[in-house]
Amino acid sequence: MHVEVLGQYRLELSAMQLIHNGGWAAYLAIRTVDENQQSQSGLLPYQHVVDEAVFESEAAAIAGARRAAMAMLSSTASR
Repeated sequence: MHVEVLGQYRLELSAMQLIHNGGWAAYLAIRTVDENQQSQSGLLPYQHVVDEAVFESEAAAIAGARRAAMAMLSSTASR
């Protein structure tokens, strides 16, 4: 799992290899971090993102998860 902190958000990015074709699927969780209490609450629970996409490598799947996270956070910020 690859973890990135982006402002108040903690992005948990990972990839899982698909047994039937050897490709990779992207997974993501987005959490908010309360620095005062060191507690985490979930903004997006850990789940498969970028449905229907099969990536050629683990790194590509993690990059796809990062793009999905950025899209979700930008749509949340624009509300």
